[in-house]
Amino acid sequence: MASFQAQDPRGDAVAQLEVLVRTAVFKSANALVGWLLQQAADRVDAAYPPKPDQRREGRKTLEVQGIFGRFPLQRDYFYHPGKQEGHYPADAALGLEIGYTPALAKLMCLEEADVPTYLKAERHLEKTGGISVSARQVQRVIQRVGQSAQACQEREVQPGPCDTPILYVSADGTGVPMVPEELKAGAANRPMARPRPVRFTWAACSPSTTPMKRAILCGTMNRAGQPLCIGLRCHELRPSTACVCSRI
Repeated sequence: MASFQAQDPRGDAVAQLEVLVRTAVFKSANALVGWLLQQAADRVDAAYPPKPDQRREGRKTLEVQGIFGRFPLQRDYFYHPGKQEGHYPADAALGLEIGYTPALAKLMCLEEADVPTYLKAERHLEKTGGISVSARQVQRVIQRVGQSAQACQEREVQPGPCDTPILYVSADGTGVPMVPEELKAGAANRPMARPRPVRFTWAACSPSTTPMKRAILCGTMNRAGQPLCIGLRCHELRPSTACVCSRI
């Protein structure tokens, strides 16, 4: 800071100053987050009741990485000889994903969704947030989180009461090629034209508005690939449809 004040302000000097200030702020914030999570891990371990045939193997240290940096975290380890599997109660309670905090794991997923490669996600995290994570680690987190996210998206949701006053749905139609035995006789698209071997289907997509989010929570939304009734007839949705509504 003294060096910056002693020289004429330039663009590169300002950029360097901001990076240095961010590093200093992150250092203090990282120490605070590490202390808070260690206290939380100690409370979880003290209250955890071991399952039958599960024995405590002592304290293990994990290097955790968050959006502010890395810090060590000590927590209890339990092992089940019969099932030959271990368990860290604090890891599950704190939502750690392969040693990454929930905030950083979410940020890694968002970065990967916006860029075509894991390498670009690595570079974006480094340039925009000063977060050093390799492309391989980004891939590992995506694969781990993606499995549970896919299972959550594919779960069956029971329709329930909904107080949303207005539900906005956009629809589009297209012809899907079909084999001849699946087709019924239909009118031509234009005079003197031979009917195309297609079946007309509808696809609906709901905008990302607050009422739509509330509709998803109350069970009036279905996932893509499931039958949909949009007031005209029931069809199969295209796999590319993000979300659809089962009520109009």
